[in-house]
Amino acid sequence: MKGKDKESTAKKAKDRVLVAERAHKDASKKADAAEEVAKQAKTALKKAKKEFKLANKTARQARGEADDARAAYDKAAKRAAKAETKLGNARKKLASKQKDKPAVVKEVAEKPAPKAKATAAPHKSDARKKKKAPKPRPKVAAASAAEDSAATEDSFVLGDSGAELQ
Repeated sequence: MKGKDKESTAKKAKDRVLVAERAHKDASKKADAAEEVAKQAKTALKKAKKEFKLANKTARQARGEADDARAAYDKAAKRAAKAETKLGNARKKLASKQKDKPAVVKEVAEKPAPKAKATAAPHKSDARKKKKAPKPRPKVAAASAAEDSAATEDSFVLGDSGAELQ
């Protein structure tokens, strides 16, 4: 039986070796898969780092631009405030001048207009031409025009409502 025991132990050992080889193959496959996952994770990490750096860079640029915009806004606000104060002062000045001006404007309006025209020099061609005498109009035409206007006035009768027109 000793020979049979040796054969059985050898057989058991071979079976164990085969099981160990299978386990080793499975472990190597799992290790390869883990390495692949690790490589993918490393590339994803590198990509994430690049994206983070890019986002960080754009964020810094945006912060700089925002700071510049804030500074420009502050300057513009100061300029606008300055302009508003100048405009307010100008309006106050104009209002105070206009309180005094209405009397002056009335005096200017009371001056006759022909005096202003007399200061203007006549055109050269107008000075050389002879002026024509106005043509006399017959009194008949003037009288008929007056009668026509009176006739048109009589044709409308004004009542209580606008519907009673003749």
